[in-house]
Order: sequence, then structure tokens, then C-alpha cells
Amino acid sequence: MSYAIESRLDAVVFDCDGVILDSAGLKRNVFADFYRDQPPALYHAIIAYLSRGGGQPRDVKFHHIEAHILGRPISEARIRALSTQFAERAEAQVAQAPTIAGAIEFLDRWRGKIPLYLLSATPQEELRRVIKKRNLTDHFDDVLGAPPDKTNGLSTLMATHHYDPSRTVMVGDSYNDYRAARSNNTNFVGIAPSKAKTPPFPEDVITQPDLRNLEEILEALQRPS
Repeated sequence: MSYAIESRLDAVVFDCDGVILDSAGLKRNVFADFYRDQPPALYHAIIAYLSRGGGQPRDVKFHHIEAHILGRPISEARIRALSTQFAERAEAQVAQAPTIAGAIEFLDRWRGKIPLYLLSATPQEELRRVIKKRNLTDHFDDVLGAPPDKTNGLSTLMATHHYDPSRTVMVGDSYNDYRAARSNNTNFVGIAPSKAKTPPFPEDVITQPDLRNLEEILEALQRPS
């Protein structure tokens, strides 16, 4: 089926982990490995937080875990050290993670026809290295990491290119992705694996298990009423 979406869209903005690369669970496991020696109740609280905390920069996650779950005095030096260790453990694994079904096919079909962006909470230099290793750099008009946070990153992207929020779509797998879209009045498509018990989005959000039907969803979103 042919979809006439390029004339109706200013841009499609993708999260990376869990949307393009199947690496969200991998990163949660790397985070969890830092705290496996904690008592079961604290460890389970950390796992619960990580399960709902997608789309946040790693220093924010470590800060929350250290201060609010473990009750430790906050040391910015420790947060930086943890974030550095996380990058050392995770980057090579993420670079080898499989892609989400339908992601490469969509990017191959629409690059150069619709502005496509990657917007991630991963530090920008690290994100760009991973995307380069995957030979995906040329699939995107730009690859944007942290800082800033996603809400401000999306706002800056749209302001820079004068994109209409009603013609811009954010595709993400976390509540923080949804919040970034809603804060900027853009459309949103949620990605939640079929095995997920409860998607992290409100019930009225269009949700898909992967990107195989993304063209159909985008066409429906932009169809004139």
C-alpha cells in the first residue's frame, strides 16, 4: 500500500532505545547491575523505578536512586562516576542490539522525503557514536542527545526549523517521551512491546508493539477530518 504522508508532515522525531534499537531492557539491566548487592526490598524498588523511568538522562536516574531510594547523601562526583561507568558498560552492548521490527524499513523508505530525527536522553557524543557504528547516521536529518532534556530538545528542534506542532510526530516508548510531545503540542505514537503488562501512556494514546505499521498510523493521524 502507498501512503501519502510526506505532504502532511513537517517531521517525525524518534526516541532511540526501545524505538529504533531494542536496547531499553538492556540499559535497565545495566542500571540494575550497579545495585544487585542491595537488600531485596531496595533492589525491587530500584527495578520498579527503572521500569517506569525511561526517557530520562542517566544522571537523573542515578540521582533519584541514590537520594530517594537508598537515602544516600548526594555526591555529584559519585553521580558522574556512576554515569561514566554506565557508559563504559552499556555502549558496546547497545551498538550490537537488534533493531525494533519495522524501524530500518521505515527509515529506508522515508529518509530524504520526510525530515527524520533521533532525540534521545543518551549523551549526544555517545549517541552519535552508536548510531555511526550501526550505519544509521545518514538515515536521520540530525541525531540529538542530552543535554537538554527531551521536552526542551523537542522545543528547540521545532523552533529552529519552524515546524508546525500539528504536523510533527514524536515516536517514543516512555512516559517522558509522551510528556515531551504533549508539552510541545505535537502528535505522539507510543511503542510498547506486546509483552508489556501496562503501557506507560494514557489509554487514549495510539500504541503499537513496533514500527511495522507506522506508515499506516501516521497516515491516519494526518488524514484531514
